[in-house]
Amino acid sequence: MNASYVLTGTVGGSPVNVDVANGIGSDVPVAVTLGATSYILANPRPPGFPSRPSWTGADAADLGDAGRTVPPGTRIFLLSCEAAALVTGGFATYS
Repeated sequence: MNASYVLTGTVGGSPVNVDVANGIGSDVPVAVTLGATSYILANPRPPGFPSRPSWTGADAADLGDAGRTVPPGTRIFLLSCEAAALVTGGFATYS
């Protein structure tokens, strides 16, 4: 794997590798809705990777911790690089 990628979690056992070569994106959260499989957040969070901007329908304290499972169908707001990795991987859609 390229050194500019960081693992933020897995979906159905498949890694979610986020390309941070050009930075993490703007500070404007991007909404995605997960598909039919849970998103298991990396534990520990990648070194230097910031907390996710916000969550819809749940307090960040409930879902933002490393190692947590985000249920299928959840709409979440993420940094653009993480949102792009989930959509490109077929694990989520922009919403």
